[in-house]
Parts: sequence; structure tokens; C-alpha cells
Amino acid sequence: MNKRKHDGFLKYVFSKPVNAKALFEMASRTNKNLADILAEVDLDTLEEIPEAFDEVGERGEADLAFKVKALAGGEMRFGLLLEHKSSPSNGIMSQIGRYAINVMVDKGNAKYPWLPTKAIVVYNGTDPWDPLAQYKNIHAMYNGRIPHFEFAFVNLAELDDDLCLAHGNAEAAIGAITMKYAFDMAKYESLLPEIEKKLRVLPSSESACLVSKIELYLDEYVSRKALEELKMAFQSIGQRLGFVSAGDEYRALERKVRRMESASKAKDAKLAASEAKLADQANALAEKDNALAEKDNALAEKDALIAALQAKLAEKSK
Repeated sequence: MNKRKHDGFLKYVFSKPVNAKALFEMASRTNKNLADILAEVDLDTLEEIPEAFDEVGERGEADLAFKVKALAGGEMRFGLLLEHKSSPSNGIMSQIGRYAINVMVDKGNAKYPWLPTKAIVVYNGTDPWDPLAQYKNIHAMYNGRIPHFEFAFVNLAELDDDLCLAHGNAEAAIGAITMKYAFDMAKYESLLPEIEKKLRVLPSSESACLVSKIELYLDEYVSRKALEELKMAFQSIGQRLGFVSAGDEYRALERKVRRMESASKAKDAKLAASEAKLADQANALAEKDNALAEKDNALAEKDALIAALQAKLAEKSK
């Protein structure tokens, strides 16, 4: 699996603070742990920490980090870390610990720039995983002194589809459902009518872009046959909504390439025929030149013979 692509999809959808807020709202409805750690923050004040992960040698698109104000007001800021995993990771606590120290920094605070961190892992894998238990064990072992961050685990499998699709943020809802069912195309396709309804809420250009990102994202997870079927479904949706999907563009490009290849072959055949004709003409000219050369040689021999006879006659006449 290409991690860059799937985290690129996460960043495309949820790097927008309004979409990240929507994801937290949808997930916290069925996740008390998440609701608890978000209870003291004002999600309307989310502000992305751009390209933060480049500073610790990680890819900038690997995760998302935000600053957020306290719900009670005042100058206090928290850091919200959003990490996506599609398979269990034994080193998740160590990874988040590094990020909490090196990334969750408010550069505008000269007194103490480190932000109290709330880390949220979003998981869409199929293997059982409970990093929250690991966090609690470490927390208990060190009497709450470490880890030096709060932690919540969001398993998208537990996300309520109806609550998600009823959310007013269409882009966030579609993004969450797409990630949830990345490994279950049968279920995902059954939800396409609902996804189409959400796409209708978005401007045409945003719908087309989101569908293109989904096609690119799911290409990592599903079979070629399933992906082609999905692209055909999105093509139909695009036709109804009046936009061209990535699949449409790709197929149009394939048709254009085939036309160009056909035209190129026809041109090559015509050129080959012209070259053959020129070769025949060149051979004919060469044969004609050879015949003329032979004729010239014969004339030269005749002239030489005449000259010899004339010389002989001139000698006798003396």
C-alpha cells in the first residue's frame, strides 16, 4: 500500500479545519473517550499547523496538526494531532510522543511554546487493534506522568453511517465513509446513492475534485475490477451532476491516445509506401544511368576505333 496516497486523501479532506471539526463531531457521538478529551476545546477555533512534520524528518503529508483555543476562553491553546493508520502499529505511542515534543509547538508563544497535546488516531484497518489500552497501561505504570499527551482512538468501523451521512458537512461525511469502507467495496457501492445526495450539495468543481481524489485513494485498496465498476458508477453520477470525473478524463485520454496511435500507424504506412515508391524510382533511375553509361562506353569505343582508322588512312596517304 502506498502510504503517501492514502494519507494524501486524509490531508485533502481533513486539513480543512471545518472538515476536521465535522469528523470529530461525527466520531464523538459514539466515542466517549474522544468526546471527553475534546470537551474543553473550542473546535470553531481550529487552526492547522502547516507542514509541521517536515521539521522532524517525516513527510509533511503524513499527519495533521492543529492549534485550538480552550472552550473557557483566555489565552490557553491546545494542540490536536490527527494521525491515520490503516494497520496496527506497535510504535504508535513513541511516534506520537516525538510529535508532541517536536511538532506541537506554538511559535508565537515566546514564554512556553509547547502545546498540551491531544492525540487522535483514526483507524480504518480490518485487523483488531486497541492502542487505547496500550496508552492506559503506560499511563498507569508511570502514575500519570507519561505519556505527556492525552489520547483517543477512533476506529472508523464504529462510526454510525446514518449519523455520518446526516451531517451537514458533505465533504467530511463522504471522506469519512470512503475511508471507513475502503476495504469493503460491496458496502461502499451500496451507499453510493447516499453519497450522490451529499455530492449534490457541493459545487460542481468540488464534487469533481473529491470524486477524483476518491478514485485515486481507493486504487490502493480494491481490485481492478471493483475499481472499474466504481468508476463507472461515478461516471453515471458525474453525468447526472454535470461534472467530469477522473475516470471520465482517463477514458477520454485513452481514446485520444488510441486515435493518435491509429493516425500514427496510418501515417507510418503511408510514409513506408512513399519510401518504397521512391526506392523503386531510385532503382529505375540507377538502371537507366547504368544503361546510359554502357551506351557511353560503346560510343567511346566506336570513337576510338574511328580515330584509329583515320590515323591509319592518314599514314598511308603520305
